[in-house]
Amino acid sequence: MKVISKGGHAMQPRERQQQLLKQLAQQQQMSVADVMTALTVSRDTARRDIVAVTEQGLAQRIHGGVQVLNFAVDIPSYQDRLRQFSQLKTALAKLVLPTIQPGQYVFLDVATTLLKLTQLITQKCTIYTHSLDNAISLATNPAVTVELLGGTLNQKNRFFGGPTTLEAVQTVAFDQVIVGAATVTANGLFYSDRDDAAVKRQALSQTTQGILVCEHRKFGQAARYCGGQLTQIQLVITDEPLTHTEQRWFPKTTEFRHLTEDDYDQH
Repeated sequence: MKVISKGGHAMQPRERQQQLLKQLAQQQQMSVADVMTALTVSRDTARRDIVAVTEQGLAQRIHGGVQVLNFAVDIPSYQDRLRQFSQLKTALAKLVLPTIQPGQYVFLDVATTLLKLTQLITQKCTIYTHSLDNAISLATNPAVTVELLGGTLNQKNRFFGGPTTLEAVQTVAFDQVIVGAATVTANGLFYSDRDDAAVKRQALSQTTQGILVCEHRKFGQAARYCGGQLTQIQLVITDEPLTHTEQRWFPKTTEFRHLTEDDYDQH
């Protein structure tokens, strides 16, 4: 697959990598899928270009993509995350969709990938969520009964938390709990907000089917508040395959699924 410049000629690697850096300066972070789309190249070519710019010290490689040098260490806000990795998140949402079975009672976390998922659900089910955006997205879906777990609204990240939310969660035995993560380490799932972490922690304690959905780049980073143990996760869905070390963090019975090039082609 060749990239054609505005002048009509096929871009050489150096020219293509300069284009990548220009795009990266605007987006701050890009997944492999984003690079593929921006440069109209194959996955292998995107990976080679990422390696090239990082080895030259022009960018920093991360799990599943690349970011500008000295990228802020703070976890991006929810609205910032909505603008990142849109193709990736849609592909992940499509991979999660078949896990929801008709008639199930499902807890759906605050996560941009899971917001994408709410737009795809057609099976009759009951969705419990503390996400204001998830509830709004599902409000006009006739197949879904929506249970919004109210409480104190976090206006920045648009979720409900606090004692009222926890009390509501405690009344339900969920068929499955689908969560995202700000970061994942061998010690568990971590988040930037204490109230948000508490809701996930409670929900995971009330199911036998915990599902983690997140980008591979989030593995090994650091965040403050633990929202669940890896022993509570039965299925992990990521964009890139986990390393053998990362897989060993989970119980031997945990199943792992990741995106393939065909999943991106179906986008």
